[in-house]
Amino acid sequence: MRRLIVFIFCVILFVPVFGTKRKVHTIGDSTMSEYKPAATPKRGWGMYLQAFFNADSIEVNNRGKSGASTRTFYETENLWPSVKAQMSAGDYLIIQFAHNDEKCKGEDVYVENARLRAAGKDTLTDMRGTEPNTTYKEYLRRYILEAREMGVKPILMSPICRVYFKDGKINDEGRHVLSPEKDYPKAMREVAEEMNVPFLDMTAKSLEMYESAGQKTCMERYFNCGDKTHTGQEGGMVNANLAYLLIKNCPELAELHHLVALPPIEEYSRYIRAIEEKGRREAFAAKGTPFGKSLKVSKLVNMQAKKNVYSPEDGFWPAGEIDEVANRYVEYTISADKKKGLVIETIYLPVCAKGGDGMNIHINYGFGDKFRNVTTIYENTALPKDKEVTVKIDQPILVPAGETLHLRVLPWYDSNGRPQKGKRLVLGEMKVTGKKLQ
Repeated sequence: MRRLIVFIFCVILFVPVFGTKRKVHTIGDSTMSEYKPAATPKRGWGMYLQAFFNADSIEVNNRGKSGASTRTFYETENLWPSVKAQMSAGDYLIIQFAHNDEKCKGEDVYVENARLRAAGKDTLTDMRGTEPNTTYKEYLRRYILEAREMGVKPILMSPICRVYFKDGKINDEGRHVLSPEKDYPKAMREVAEEMNVPFLDMTAKSLEMYESAGQKTCMERYFNCGDKTHTGQEGGMVNANLAYLLIKNCPELAELHHLVALPPIEEYSRYIRAIEEKGRREAFAAKGTPFGKSLKVSKLVNMQAKKNVYSPEDGFWPAGEIDEVANRYVEYTISADKKKGLVIETIYLPVCAKGGDGMNIHINYGFGDKFRNVTTIYENTALPKDKEVTVKIDQPILVPAGETLHLRVLPWYDSNGRPQKGKRLVLGEMKVTGKKLQ
């Protein structure tokens, strides 16, 4: 009898106090976000965080978004509002931003534009920039307050470092310190202290790991995607491991500790493989009636068009862009029958960069007017100048009955430090093939 009582006590001890499965929501930028394996070698660390939690008790809802800053994630309808719609009392919210908040060199873009207008100069069109001590802090406070209003526990996590090495050390910019007064991790820590929020210093943790590994190892194993900001498979997983360690060692998150389950090292590759293969076989195996369909542009946001030629509304591609801008895109839609879904098997789209070789695009998809479940399915950085490229995407996309799929082409331009004019994106006719499910 005594043994039975002890056993029951132990079981109770390890059952979550809330009694039901809860979610850990993650919001941030491209270093955290989801990627389709066939579209790009990039992998955000948020893709792998679930591996470190007991899946019976915690579900990770990774909502990191390429190109997002604290401001644009908050103000874009399909981002923060849609995350809030998925949150429930008892959940957790990990907040990690800074990479794109720095776009205005540590200045708030609205303040900087007012200064430029007063000086009679061209204003900036990239609206992501926030100043670390003012607007950056203000948006962090908004996420915290709105999460708490819903009974969700917010967690501030500083951004991973960029691997900007100098003499074997990550430099200030790599640590998101643009000047002694413009220090984004410090600003986040100050908000955490002010609002009594757990602060997980991922900047310091990734700095320690990267410098210990060295520049060569970092570039060959962790950042093998062509730049010094975005990680590949191994880099994404090791950063997810850092997030796990920070959670595990945070006294303020003691209630989460018994829900964390460090997988054996041999499980890492299996978990990565499962992500790479998820959904492909099931979607292609579905029975249905083949179809082919041409899609027309259904919506333009912050873009101008002349026939099938596209550029930003004011004609200028902003300086300093290294990733997609969520609120600048060309959109196409396709709807499933009210009673039967469909599987899109192949997407074809001729694209051409006119006037320069710095044009880049993502193609993302999402569902419904709120653009839910955003996924990047195609990435092409530096399209060749004046040469047509036919994009072919053969990743199956299931469109449930009654749903509308939104396909967005998001362009940005590598401007070499100054705004560019006369650069245009030409899009041909988008065609999709697939099958209507039986």
